[in-house]
Amino acid sequence: MFFFDYLLILVGALVGLAFFTLVERKVMGYVHFRKGPSKLFYMGLFQPFRDAIKLFSKESFKGYKINYLFFLGGPLLGLFLMFILWVVYVRLFGVFGRRFSILYVFGFLRLGVYFLLFCGWGSNRKYSLLGGYRGVSQTVSYEVTMIFFVLGFVYYISFYDFVGLFFFQIGFWFMFFRVFLFVGWLFVCLAELNRTPFDFSEGESELVSGFNVDYSGGFFSFIFICEYGIIIFLGF
Repeated sequence: MFFFDYLLILVGALVGLAFFTLVERKVMGYVHFRKGPSKLFYMGLFQPFRDAIKLFSKESFKGYKINYLFFLGGPLLGLFLMFILWVVYVRLFGVFGRRFSILYVFGFLRLGVYFLLFCGWGSNRKYSLLGGYRGVSQTVSYEVTMIFFVLGFVYYISFYDFVGLFFFQIGFWFMFFRVFLFVGWLFVCLAELNRTPFDFSEGESELVSGFNVDYSGGFFSFIFICEYGIIIFLGF
């Protein structure tokens, strides 16, 4: 039963992140006075599936001097972290215990530093290594701030459970009661997820996509599945 529930939520998350990329591309297209993806089916609805088939069918680039353990293990570690974080939503239906889910989530989110470091270091190139350094420094600097914002709510409710936090807000959301904490949490989440204006780890103007510059094909897809999956997770 647990495996079926987890698989159902995970498939929903993967389909959701596929269409999230479509929405992002459409919005960015209209900002630039163009339509974005619009050719494949109605309004380009099948574009995410076509992109997935294209990426996974492409040949993966492998340099002569790369460290295969870290080069291949970095994207797989990020994918594993994204998958294991979604277990929390299975627990929301009573499958897991209800005591320390907040500590569980932040414990695994902190391992994202190693994902960035392995991806940047495994290529054995200075440009990817610089991108990895920038991503790690940004993640480490903002994760402390994120934890302090969460502790502000934890001290108020006196437990570490997401389910309890949800039921505690019935009738009145904390985002209206602690406006400054919510705004701070929003900006810290943008920094943790490498979204504008905190997209330093993928500074395309000076680093040509940063830590993932040497990735292509399926492993490039794993990196962005991890990134967008965690974006949707924190959004929920």
